Amino acid sequence: MANDLLSRVLEHRAMVIYRGQPAGQCLELTELLHEEGIRLFEVTLGRGEPFAAITALAEKYGHEIPIGAGTVMTADDVSRAADAGARFIVCPHVDEAVIERAKALGLGVVPGAFTPTEIVHATRLGADLVKVFPIGPVGAGYLRQLKGPLPDVPLLATGGVGADLARECLAEGCAGVGVGVQLLGDPAAPDALRAEARRLLAATR
Repeated sequence: MANDLLSRVLEHRAMVIYRGQPAGQCLELTELLHEEGIRLFEVTLGRGEPFAAITALAEKYGHEIPIGAGTVMTADDVSRAADAGARFIVCPHVDEAVIERAKALGLGVVPGAFTPTEIVHATRLGADLVKVFPIGPVGAGYLRQLKGPLPDVPLLATGGVGADLARECLAEGCAGVGVGVQLLGDPAAPDALRAEARRLLAATR
């Protein structure tokens, strides 16, 4: 998966981030979003039943879709995520032990960084992509400034990203975007979710 993650992100552009939803709800949401054409999903650790959700998604969609674990803070989290069926991990920070464990287990790894120093450090440790987080407060123009001295570092912009900001981030050279609450909104409103998913996908093309 490590060698394949960047190509998948470049192909599909948008990664959906689940935070705290029960496993059953993750399955329902993924079925709907998969029908609309989204092909990258991350379940964050820390709230709800994330490992159960990862396992459920991996069992149903793992043959086609790489399921990731997000908010991975420790090497032990990496191992538990791998055992649950995750094929890549996403972190809010740069942690050498986390990256080493992910690489040892053959997982793709996307550490979170913000400054150029952090981004270069993550790249040198073997990141497949670097998550620029949070992008919402500073906007897509920050990515333009980063890409000047770091043109070859693949970036995933997350934190406050909806369809409009996704379009701006991709226009500035991001490999992809991570989208959570700005997409999911009210999960009890499937028609609204479908409409927002279509807006997001249109923004990535």
